[in-house]
Amino acid sequence: MHNYNKNEFLFQFLEKSIPNATQTAYKMEQIFFADSASAIVKARLFAEEILKEVFKIEEIDTTYISTFYDKVLYLSNNDYIVKEIQHAFDIIRRSGNKAAHDGTYDDITAAFQLHKEMYKIAVWFYEIYTSEQEVIPSYRPPKPNVTPGIDDIKNIFKSMLEESNSSSDNSLQEDKTNTVSHDELVKKDESSETHTTQKVKVEDAQEEVIEEYLVTDIEEKVMGIDEDSSLLKEISRLKDSAKEAIENANDFSGFKEYMHVDRKIQLDLEQVLQNQSQKNEASLILLCGSVGDGKSHLLAYMNKKYPEIMSEYFIHNDATESFSPEKDALETLEEILSPFSDENIDSASQKIILAINLGVLHNFVNHNHKTASFNRLREFVEGSKLFSQNIVTNFEMNQFNLFNFTDYHPYELTADGPVSEFYHTLLDKVCKEEMNNPFYLAYKNDEQMKYRTMLHENYEFLKNEFVQKQIISLVIKSIIKKKLVISTRTFLNFIADILISENLNKVSKLTNFEKLKNALPSLLFDNKDRSLILKSINELDPIHKRTAATDDLIIKLNTLNDWKAINNQYITDPIIRNWLAPFEESPELVPELFSEYFEAFIRMVYLTNSSFAELLKEKSYESYMNSLYYFNLSNKKMIRKFYEDFKDTIFQWKGSLKKDYILLSHPFDKYKLGQKFSVKPVAPILPEKDNSTLYTFKSTISVGYKKEHSFEEALLDIDYPLYVLLAKVAEGYRPTKADEDEAIKFTEFLEKVMQYGNKKEELLINFPSENKFYKIKRDDFDSLVFERE
Repeated sequence: MHNYNKNEFLFQFLEKSIPNATQTAYKMEQIFFADSASAIVKARLFAEEILKEVFKIEEIDTTYISTFYDKVLYLSNNDYIVKEIQHAFDIIRRSGNKAAHDGTYDDITAAFQLHKEMYKIAVWFYEIYTSEQEVIPSYRPPKPNVTPGIDDIKNIFKSMLEESNSSSDNSLQEDKTNTVSHDELVKKDESSETHTTQKVKVEDAQEEVIEEYLVTDIEEKVMGIDEDSSLLKEISRLKDSAKEAIENANDFSGFKEYMHVDRKIQLDLEQVLQNQSQKNEASLILLCGSVGDGKSHLLAYMNKKYPEIMSEYFIHNDATESFSPEKDALETLEEILSPFSDENIDSASQKIILAINLGVLHNFVNHNHKTASFNRLREFVEGSKLFSQNIVTNFEMNQFNLFNFTDYHPYELTADGPVSEFYHTLLDKVCKEEMNNPFYLAYKNDEQMKYRTMLHENYEFLKNEFVQKQIISLVIKSIIKKKLVISTRTFLNFIADILISENLNKVSKLTNFEKLKNALPSLLFDNKDRSLILKSINELDPIHKRTAATDDLIIKLNTLNDWKAINNQYITDPIIRNWLAPFEESPELVPELFSEYFEAFIRMVYLTNSSFAELLKEKSYESYMNSLYYFNLSNKKMIRKFYEDFKDTIFQWKGSLKKDYILLSHPFDKYKLGQKFSVKPVAPILPEKDNSTLYTFKSTISVGYKKEHSFEEALLDIDYPLYVLLAKVAEGYRPTKADEDEAIKFTEFLEKVMQYGNKKEELLINFPSENKFYKIKRDDFDSLVFERE
């Protein structure tokens, strides 16, 4: 048994259970710094010894399982190894192949990575296949063997640093290696040592200094502790947990000022405030909306920009709060708005800005107040049509002014689909290469310090304008499909989430698969537990879409060995090309690892390749956004076409006897009863506009029918989920009871519309077994007539 030094050799704990692998690991560490290529080959031999022993213990027939790849594949398919160990074996196999076949390959960084993977495999083997109770040491990187001469050590040191970090600072190396010079050490010991003794001590001291620096520098550059990143500090300010995340109507920091983006509601409010400042009369400005829509941020901005004007106003920013335990929110509001009660408004001079949620406002104006009446305020709110289907952005009457955040959206509607100038500007503020951009300055500072993590690579990737466009499109889809309310703060936190990975070690320390896992595409699509936005975007992951385009990619990656040619065809972004390049040389992966690679590849192509992204567009989503756009334009031609299709869908949902007759009875009854569907569409109430970008609009398709010769009408807002269900019904899908429960607003709308039919005047009866139709109707003398059709 070999006598290893436990304090120096990491794999000592394996010696009793698998001595051959232990000896190979020992040799690997001995040549680690002198010949990293041979050390990499030894790492592969170590892994092969482990595999050989596993197959022996498990009594697995290896007649048809001979290669390293086949063995790992077999263990993976039969659940002998977990994903992390698969990764470890695969990384060692690929690097070992490269070192064995490429005479120029000599990478100390790869050797360090493989040493860590060997440790993972060793611990796994020891815990699963041995019954020994020896304490397993914590991982530590190899230390250089300093038995050669000092000049040899220096040469190895210099070569190693050049290989581990080609861009390392040469002047820093010189400063470090010259920290203790020969002459300085001799001078220190002159008074108490002979020249011979001095020389020995000098050499010992030199060896100690060089060894200490070698290990420290390598650990910092390849395996050790990273210093703080300027970019990480700046991006972290975008998080919800950062102090800048706290919205306060009276606080507007320099950082918030930089991140501020002008929006239409802000410009409209500015105009009203400037007009009101010229009047010496009472003014009540209501900022209406919902939680997280930016009211606090807007007030803080106004306080910063117009301190003199804003000082004239009393600002109440939370209409759900009470001033005292004895009063509820409505009683508190009654106190605040007392100057604008019917009793006081004509003599009032106060100016108030009230940020209030729509539900609270609705309750207040309809509340039976104890000490005052607010009929004029109620008439103002009713006159604004705030709670109707109308688009209401700003409404003014006498002393009252109202702004509705609900109809100001973070995105715009265009004929080519939704876009967001607001989100694009926010991303631009983070990514633009300008000297007033604190994020860019932090990035450049880290670059100068030779500091690079996946955060920096993700930051560079986010600069790609098409990547930004795709990310914004996904966020808008989340708003449309999931009805998410995404505030400015939520969006900024989202940016931080897709840039900052869990692994913030330097890029040089990461394995190829670790880079894929910590790259922006994976952070974007595979982090559903981190936030509601990411949960929604996870459902929009392109890997979930089986299309001809994705199937074609699967076939190519499975059948072609030339992955470089595939990358040339699909990949244009240089950052992605760098992430994928290591896989071009050895595309052979076990199925589970291939799946990980394929998922990363699809996501990267989707975010960067416009032609591929076009092939993955959802027809239902495109159709809905197109209809929404033309409804808000009041384009009568397109609206008429929508109503025609909508009417057909209603007939599909309910069933039809014949043209224009909708089913009243159950489809499976012995006879079928129907009435004529004689209703008229509710004409669009929005003013017709020219084709343009729409900044204010209704976010649902509003339709309705009214009864002939009557003012009765039934109205329905069609959101995206309902639209998708109706589109399926139009294509022949039969709605289930669950569908009816889910689409309760539609079924209630349908029941009301069915009351508008003329069943009291005429009914159509069908006996399917006889294939005969009969009509019951009233004649000119109001008598019932039964006749065959």
